[in-house]
Amino acid sequence: MKRDSIPWSAAPAGSPAALRAQALWMLAPVAVAFIVIIALYGRTAIEMASTWMRSTTYSHGMVVPLIAAWLAWRRRDVLRALPVAPSWPWIVPFAGAGAAWLLGDLAQANAVTQLALVTMLVTSVPLVAGTRIARALTFPLGYLYFAVPIGDFLLPQLMQWTADFTVWALQVSGVPVYREGLQFVIPSGRWSVVEACSGVRYLIASLTVGTLYAYLSYRSPWRRLAFVGVAIVVPIVANWLRAYGIVMLGHLSSNRIAVGVDHLIYGWLFFGVVVLAMFAIGARWREDAEPVAAGPALPAAGLARPVSPWPKVRHGPGIFQTVLWCTFTFEDVSTRMPLPSSPPPRPSRTRLRRMTMLVGGEPWRTPPMLMARPLL
Repeated sequence: MKRDSIPWSAAPAGSPAALRAQALWMLAPVAVAFIVIIALYGRTAIEMASTWMRSTTYSHGMVVPLIAAWLAWRRRDVLRALPVAPSWPWIVPFAGAGAAWLLGDLAQANAVTQLALVTMLVTSVPLVAGTRIARALTFPLGYLYFAVPIGDFLLPQLMQWTADFTVWALQVSGVPVYREGLQFVIPSGRWSVVEACSGVRYLIASLTVGTLYAYLSYRSPWRRLAFVGVAIVVPIVANWLRAYGIVMLGHLSSNRIAVGVDHLIYGWLFFGVVVLAMFAIGARWREDAEPVAAGPALPAAGLARPVSPWPKVRHGPGIFQTVLWCTFTFEDVSTRMPLPSSPPPRPSRTRLRRMTMLVGGEPWRTPPMLMARPLL
């Protein structure tokens, strides 16, 4: 036995006391490390939690730690067979994460400090419990990174793609359109692609749930990667179709529908249907969960029923509902879509001349008094 290797328990193998001692040996150093790190970097943890509470884009972060803990609990039978053997070389990446946090704090970059905090939590597991235990918890530990509220850097590109597709689809549909940047005008009104139109909320929600679904439903790494790739592409394309559909609904109804609260509802309902369809299709290629290695043999008199390793994905729907509930919480519409009390200023004649275009060989001139509507 290695000098720094700690046995699970001196109690008879398989007894309830031995099982409890095993769990304590494994959890105690990890729990102490987590508590100390969060206490030392509490300000960063509070900033993360505040972002979860105030932003619907990152509200899923509230349940990510709970899901990661549940995923680790599913591996408990594997962990019982592993010794607690601290791996001191992990002090190097742990210290590197601490240095990154210090640089991020000096630069007031919340994304850097929050990523560094999660990295310190992750690297503390092999540091205090051992590499073998950390390897058994690879996915639960990696899943913690979904709790970091980052993704705003994708906004400009996603907004550009949404505007490009919407304008192209309108032209294919025969609707005359004039575009200036992220704003475009059609005969029935003026629309603009704002941050809420980018689809970053759909992308992050789909990636968070899709990664969990792939881990629970497949054993092949290629199938898992393929489903994660689908979870990235599908919400982006779905957001394009959603934006185009909202503009067409407003255009065909003379702006009587899809311009107020129903604007948001139609978008989330459409995305919900798309995500459910994605899961239903992915379930056709589902693989049985990998059998969990058996722990110490249990005597017949010790426990009447052996502890289930939960090999099947029967708890998945409850997790998906929790994540979707936290992610799809609607924001206050009044803060996202303020209605002006007065009409916008009349465009100049030079601007009106620039907004004249040819569609089907016939000139079309933009109405001068149209209010831009955001594509939420």
